[in-house]
Amino acid sequence: MPNRTINIVKKPEEILKFLSMGINIPLWPEFSKYTIFDIKYFNAQSLVLVENNALAGHVLVFSSDKKILYFGFFGVLNDMKDRIEFLLEKLIEFATDKGFETLRGPVNIPTIIFGWGFMEEGSSTTLFAHKPVNSPLYPEIFRQKGFSEVLKEHSFEGVFSRVPPEFLEENINNDYELVTFDSWEQIESIKIEFLELNARNLPPTSVVTPSSSDVFENYLEFCKQYGDPSVWVFTRFKKTNELIGCFTTTPNPFDKKSFVLLTIVLDKKHRSMGLGWLMADKLAANSLKKGINYCTTFVGTHVSSSREMSKKMGLPLLRTHTIFSYSLQNNA
Repeated sequence: MPNRTINIVKKPEEILKFLSMGINIPLWPEFSKYTIFDIKYFNAQSLVLVENNALAGHVLVFSSDKKILYFGFFGVLNDMKDRIEFLLEKLIEFATDKGFETLRGPVNIPTIIFGWGFMEEGSSTTLFAHKPVNSPLYPEIFRQKGFSEVLKEHSFEGVFSRVPPEFLEENINNDYELVTFDSWEQIESIKIEFLELNARNLPPTSVVTPSSSDVFENYLEFCKQYGDPSVWVFTRFKKTNELIGCFTTTPNPFDKKSFVLLTIVLDKKHRSMGLGWLMADKLAANSLKKGINYCTTFVGTHVSSSREMSKKMGLPLLRTHTIFSYSLQNNA
């Protein structure tokens, strides 16, 4: 029987040394500032599995309130079943001892780089920002141990082109204005409007990262370094000048000819009018001008409109990731 212990690491710079145990996405040195920002904001800690005096596993834990403990970067050496079960048992013990009601994850902060969810079997394993890769053993064990699926996200992914003309409703342009920007400062100037648009239209099931508005600046800095502001598209309602829609993307530093289509938001009062297709076409046009022709999405299984749009654009379903939840009270 191996000698196993758990060490708790709290210093952000020390935590960085262990994250690679729980993620396949490279931790480039230039990512450190973004990662440390989130680690400090969420007061994250690492539970480090040591086996026979050697590093054997890791999980990051953090929270934004006293109810939910989030975890991320969950991984063990050689993906051994008994190591996964041991680390999971210690994670549950830690959350219970700290008085949390629920465990949820994996959420790998900052998610703009490292993403969320355990990848399900059959998914593409190519390197892409926001798309973690793991052995199918992880979600299997979490299910066996009583974790339930709180969110399942599909990644429709591939080379894209302009939207077929038959999907475009040009006649609505008299009431709406599509807006794109040449600088990140212009996007930053509408930060409050943008966050309010998301807050009033995204259902709770679509919000993965806690306190996402508080780490917005950190995410924007990442986009400034690797992305292009022209591939964010907004829509204003001309009569009120209100911001009522947006398509936002995040860069893929590992292939600058691609991006993650992170959010599609349209105000409830302005849906079912073809605005989504107009924004998608504008995004495609601007992206192709920049030499970007490949995208991946994160579409919750509960969002039928985005799923149908992806299919009509000819993007195949290549990956599935699942976020799990565990009730510490019901399983006490």
